[in-house]
Amino acid sequence: MKRSIFSLLGVLLLASACQKMNPDEERTVLYYANTFAYNVMNTYYLWKDDVSSRLKGWSTKEDPFKRVEDCRYEMDRWTKLYEDYSSFESISTGNGETFGLDFSMYYYDEAHTQICAVINYTYEKSPARLAGLQRGDAILSIDGVSMTPDNYKTVGAKLIQDGSITLGMDDGRTLYLQSREMYENPVQTSTTLDYGGKRFGYLHYTNFTMDSCKDLETVFAGFKADGITDLVLDLRYNSGGYVITSVTLASMIAPLDAVENRSIYNKNVYNDLLTQSDEDVERFEKEVTYPSSSGQDVTVHPLKVNPGIEHLWVLTSGQTASASEALICGLKPYMDVTLIGKQTSGKFTGGVLVKATNWFDSLKDASFDIEVGKKALPTWGLYVITSRYSDCNGVTLSMPDGISPDYEVSDNPADPAPLGSPQEKMLAAALSIATGGPVPASVKSVSAQAMPEPIRKPGFGVLIH
Repeated sequence: MKRSIFSLLGVLLLASACQKMNPDEERTVLYYANTFAYNVMNTYYLWKDDVSSRLKGWSTKEDPFKRVEDCRYEMDRWTKLYEDYSSFESISTGNGETFGLDFSMYYYDEAHTQICAVINYTYEKSPARLAGLQRGDAILSIDGVSMTPDNYKTVGAKLIQDGSITLGMDDGRTLYLQSREMYENPVQTSTTLDYGGKRFGYLHYTNFTMDSCKDLETVFAGFKADGITDLVLDLRYNSGGYVITSVTLASMIAPLDAVENRSIYNKNVYNDLLTQSDEDVERFEKEVTYPSSSGQDVTVHPLKVNPGIEHLWVLTSGQTASASEALICGLKPYMDVTLIGKQTSGKFTGGVLVKATNWFDSLKDASFDIEVGKKALPTWGLYVITSRYSDCNGVTLSMPDGISPDYEVSDNPADPAPLGSPQEKMLAAALSIATGGPVPASVKSVSAQAMPEPIRKPGFGVLIH
């Protein structure tokens, strides 16, 4: 393959990479890549009318990655063309090759010359947990390379790729990790707590995967049996997922009459081409059937396990996004919802992953060999923003900069108390506030317009956003 086309397509791992393309084949690949991306954007994109002039200028001879980025509306940070959509799918489904850890980047020294990756949590039976990694551990180097402000994005990216890595820890340990194929179960920690005369359910939930619906049903059946009145839902590391899972969880939490009546949970706004009626809504559901990763349909019954919660307390951070924000937004008109933590991400939209292979036949052009396109672009996909969500009254709380907490408190992975412990900083704040106890000195009550300050952590410094 010529270097020109190799660079132009973003250093793609094309199926025919070992074979030299002739000029006709190069033009064919560019034609189908650009035609696919253009057609998806011109059909599904929420802001297609706002960027119509940019779409009209789309050429089939240019870099499709850059063209997609250039055509994005100013508020859009998420629409993206992928050369291998499996990486995107593994994030949304929880299935994939992984080390099984979640981390945040911090400055390690006061001079801000060194960066560390601090473990937020690990998944059960993951390579990370089996190697002894746990919440609060700090990684200083990866494969012998220390992280600095200049290289931390590139070096740190190895933590979310497959393969093998060697980690240099701040406590002197050297750990070797080999990734493996696994399901990262987002239903992390659940427990029932008696505190201040109330009975609380606590759930640390990290991703709205479809396969987690059954586990959520089990957890809420336990909460109902325990007679909880309040729920602390820990979404501080949950960046979203499937709408059907959001509906399922919301239906386990919402007031019983709202679920019984299938009241409106969220409304969706699409572009003019896709808008069909005012009834384009998501409703609370008594029963939900979803396709599991096993290929079998699974049915859960949210109403049967709904405990009749009086108050929802949500732990949030800048990583709380998308379906997590939609859940907060959709429940607020129906019940008391209090946010404790940091301003949420501001992902006020929904999107779909469109795979190129599903479109090729419809894009077939007599001037370009469709088989060349299929062979070169077998794993291409475009994640495109298709909608904006709102609550039942048409209000989108998370637009444009996220939802402000009612009480501002910083996460602290270095806290020796594990997630789910009443002594853990954010949960402790929630329990104290919920029971009318003293508000910890580290907690601030904030207005709806307040913006979060940089997160500071003893021993780790300032969180890098």
